[in-house]
Amino acid sequence: MSPSNVPKDSENFRHVKNNSTLIFLLGGLLAFAGPVSCGHAASEQKASYGMRVKYRTGEKIEFPDFTVEYIGERRKTLPVYPRGFLYYDFKVSKEKTEKTVSWTTGTGIIDPTDFEFDGKPYHLELRHSEKLGKLKDNELVIWQGSFRSR
Repeated sequence: MSPSNVPKDSENFRHVKNNSTLIFLLGGLLAFAGPVSCGHAASEQKASYGMRVKYRTGEKIEFPDFTVEYIGERRKTLPVYPRGFLYYDFKVSKEKTEKTVSWTTGTGIIDPTDFEFDGKPYHLELRHSEKLGKLKDNELVIWQGSFRSR
């Protein structure tokens, strides 16, 4: 059959077929680009006090009174302890108020780090929680107030 003898319907079908490939490619692009462009929203999680929460660098965790973001770890050496201490630093913030809270095992005692924010007491637990037990390396727990018995 010559092109002039091709029925109109089959020409339309060929255009639809060509367009469906384009639509498929655009759909795939949107499916990929959507989560990437909304990455900021995906990097925040809501948490409650006394709850195990996974943390990682750059991810914001929203608690009722503030937001916590893991900054990273650093080693600090002292002349009396050349091996040094490994600190895990977290940025605690709300609006324009910001504070760095650091947790360390020091010489091996795994204890919460107490901190105050906006006039209220809190404490941060890594590795082990006094109430919840062992924590994974990427988990933290923040408690409001002072419940410790020491």
